[in-house]
Amino acid sequence: MAVTDSSSIQEGEQSPIVDDRDRRAREEHMDVALLRQGGLYEVQSESGARYEVDLLDRQYNCPDGENQSTPSPCKHVRRVELELEGGRIPRPDGRLPQRSDGRQSEPVPRDSGVRFKSHLLSKIQCREKELAHLDAERQALQFVYDVIEEISEGDDFDLKTALSEEYGPASQL
Repeated sequence: MAVTDSSSIQEGEQSPIVDDRDRRAREEHMDVALLRQGGLYEVQSESGARYEVDLLDRQYNCPDGENQSTPSPCKHVRRVELELEGGRIPRPDGRLPQRSDGRQSEPVPRDSGVRFKSHLLSKIQCREKELAHLDAERQALQFVYDVIEEISEGDDFDLKTALSEEYGPASQL
């Protein structure tokens, strides 16, 4: 996955600005990454929100894209197009843009990868929180299962005893 940290497109770098949406696509801070071959890109907007842009099918999940009355394309689609025109991101087929000498070029990083590393770290931390939450749910379900199993055996059941056996005396506080 190639990522660009393209804070803004330089005026005059591409075609002239057409409308307000085009201006915002050029001037706002957005990061663009190819998610998978076939033209699916991710655009992180200036607000930090992430949107998927399917360039080939012209589908996108931003509020403008979901509003049928909004003229197309949204600024996120336009930004992907501008990044492609500038040769800063891989083409929809996953290949890197061609240089003037015919060889493939590397995407132009705007910083030393700090933003990309930060993005990955953030994703990992979110996933770890999700996993911790799922593990806590699993433990709670296991406890309920154990209680039901104890009750179904027909013996006298004492919740305090079951809790202290499983979780120690602190569970009775």
